[in-house]
Amino acid sequence: MIKKIAVGMFSGTIIGMLITSFFLSPIPSMFDMLWSKITATSIIVGVLTSIYGHLSKSRLQVFIISIFIGVIVFYVKYWITGHYFDPAIMGAFTGALLGVIYAIGEKINSFFKA
Repeated sequence: MIKKIAVGMFSGTIIGMLITSFFLSPIPSMFDMLWSKITATSIIVGVLTSIYGHLSKSRLQVFIISIFIGVIVFYVKYWITGHYFDPAIMGAFTGALLGVIYAIGEKINSFFKA
């Protein structure tokens, strides 16, 4: 489970930095991009998705639930910070990317275990 959480944190960081670079064009430094609200929220989505991915065995279910986790977490971020960058679409996009990463990871693991 620790390995999956580490993958979730790393994937969330990469996806968050990618999304931040699209939406916030004048980024002063890499450190600011790493600690932006979008990246921090993506890391949280990655951790929660990895926990759910560890508990569930269905790849399709992990993908669908990760979209819902992304939307919920991004809306909570919006309610707390007021940082509005369309939380439904951004959360669904982040959750979908993380869901695909976990589905591919599970498929690769099942391929090598067989």
